[in-house]
Amino acid sequence: MKFEEIYALVGHVPYTAKDHGQYLYDLILQQEMTDILELGIAHGTATCYIAAALQELGRGCVTAVDLIDVDFQPTAEEQLKKVGLDKYAQVVRMKSGYTWFLHDEIARQTKDDKCQEVYDLCIIDGPKNWTIDGAAFFMADKLLRKDGWMIFDDYDWTYASVSRDGDTTDGISHRSLSEAEMKIPQVREVFQLLVKQHPHYGTLKVMNDSWGMAQKTMTAEKNYTIAFERTTRDLLARVATGIYRRLRS
Repeated sequence: MKFEEIYALVGHVPYTAKDHGQYLYDLILQQEMTDILELGIAHGTATCYIAAALQELGRGCVTAVDLIDVDFQPTAEEQLKKVGLDKYAQVVRMKSGYTWFLHDEIARQTKDDKCQEVYDLCIIDGPKNWTIDGAAFFMADKLLRKDGWMIFDDYDWTYASVSRDGDTTDGISHRSLSEAEMKIPQVREVFQLLVKQHPHYGTLKVMNDSWGMAQKTMTAEKNYTIAFERTTRDLLARVATGIYRRLRS
């Protein structure tokens, strides 16, 4: 299904902006990604964009993981069925969150004390929390193939941006957080302090202060880009701001 066709069907549903949907769609087609893991799906709008790209490729599946006890209307399952793309997606509902799904998946893929790498792309878009998403990164890395990509949404989001007395976000009580935990973007900290320093990831991008992206290059070279682009085509055509390269011995 072409991007404009799927956008016409689900583009009005939160929470994936059109440019993000287009970027995902283009990335999957250009790099022929067929095995995709999406952690945190809300209404499943991004899931539909991914499934549409897989339909264009003619193969593949997105494994989309979220909680059982959520109240998003329409649901991801309903949207996928509506657009006729449910054969390209497997929605997995968990009681306690996606880190336990990752536990189960690592256990399933482990043979002779080695975990098989089975995904081309992993999107982490859940509670935006250092503890949960920091752990999810290390677990998902075990499942991501060489040259695969990791995408972190809500790069600059903070608890303080939505805080009111008594608020909780994805099960995290704001009252239990320190002032620093409230004000510091925790996804940014995961990306800068864990992903960027990890020896497996050599190509890193921050997109529009909204996404952090990292490719599992398994090389010593580090290439870090801050880019202000709208689609994959734009990104490949030019790099906007601030590039540095460094070689590690």
